[in-house]
Amino acid sequence: MSETLNYRMTPKVILAVISIGLINSIVFTIPYIKYTFYYGMLELTGCTNEQLGLLMTIYGLGEVLSLPIGGLLVEKLECRKVLAVSTFVTGACCFLIVAFPSYATTALVWFLLIFSSLFMFWGAIFKGIRLLAPSEYQGRMNGFYSGASGVGYFVINMAMVPVYDKYSQISNGMGMRAVFVFLGILCFVIAVFCYLAVGAAMKEQKEFGWIIDSVDEDSISNNGLKGLFASIKEVAHYKAVWVFGICLFCVYGLQISVSYTTSYFTDVLGVTVTFGVVLSVLRTYGMQAIGAPIGGIIADKIGSAAKIVIVGNIAAAICLAFIIFMPQSVLKLPLLMAIVLITAWFNGMCYGVQFAIPAEGKVPAKLAASAICFGSAIGYIPDVFEHAMFGKWLDKMGNDAYNYMFIYGIALGVIGTILLVVFLHDKKGNKLVLKTTNQ
Repeated sequence: MSETLNYRMTPKVILAVISIGLINSIVFTIPYIKYTFYYGMLELTGCTNEQLGLLMTIYGLGEVLSLPIGGLLVEKLECRKVLAVSTFVTGACCFLIVAFPSYATTALVWFLLIFSSLFMFWGAIFKGIRLLAPSEYQGRMNGFYSGASGVGYFVINMAMVPVYDKYSQISNGMGMRAVFVFLGILCFVIAVFCYLAVGAAMKEQKEFGWIIDSVDEDSISNNGLKGLFASIKEVAHYKAVWVFGICLFCVYGLQISVSYTTSYFTDVLGVTVTFGVVLSVLRTYGMQAIGAPIGGIIADKIGSAAKIVIVGNIAAAICLAFIIFMPQSVLKLPLLMAIVLITAWFNGMCYGVQFAIPAEGKVPAKLAASAICFGSAIGYIPDVFEHAMFGKWLDKMGNDAYNYMFIYGIALGVIGTILLVVFLHDKKGNKLVLKTTNQ
């Protein structure tokens, strides 16, 4: 039973959710570091382009295989402890690369990151967000979290550039070693900050008598594999978990499509690599920082995160269609930049708000981490194949491949929209659980 009539988002609650967003941005900057320092990673490790891509395949498989189990296990643990320990281990991994810079060490670290930055860490993030506010506040909570994460990504990536530039002049690979030292120290600092901030917010809840979630410690069975499968079955019983997973697949897959506008600007329009990198950071993280909080607030106002994602998917798909079908004589650089940033704004809004879909679909708070992790195992499948697929298209078709990438993104936006319309219909009819033979 919840007693949250007098609940409000106090400064301590806001600081706690911001700290979770920042810890997310710092930790996930590391496995996706090639997005900013592609050539720096090649220089540090001495690997080929194919080997560098294989790191993401390893990590992507880890997303699919580890998240459902990790989400169930984290339900039995204190989320802020899981966040702190995971982040400390991730920071230690950075120093492992610094001490032994090679491709073999990097591959080992990317494997270890599956356990430190995915396994229970991902579930702990959303368990923390769910425990900080009742369901009717989850839209803005996820929006603020995603916005803080976007700000963190933006600031960190921009700060790493001068660090890399300064130390790369010393010797080959020294720039990336300095970047990993920088990230390792940040991990240690933010781990402590997040632990204290979330703890302060939880303490405040008790003082005000806000019972956000009374988790039954026996709700997740401890009876070995049998209990684990029973818990997975319980989570999978809710339609919103599957809807969230497929929706995330569509939104994230579309995001990857949009990410290739960086190379599109360079290959097709001939802009400089430096300009492309700055635009990439602004597009990916700056727009998320702006779009996600606004989308979250609107979602709570109208009582539906799904409706916001529908609007965002449609708008992003229309923007991509403009890039494909507008004549090149009209599609000049300033207009194209505006279209790309608007697309990223809508996509960033969708990405942040969609994590509130399980709460909208009446998934109990006690299963919040499990639901997010189960759905994320589906949603992040694009990491396993999409990068390689787009790369193959570019190798075979050259610049013509970009139209196919954007058409692929449009298709994902349409699929996600149809799915959410069906979900809203089921929600209206209170058909939010899957039928079983026992019902």
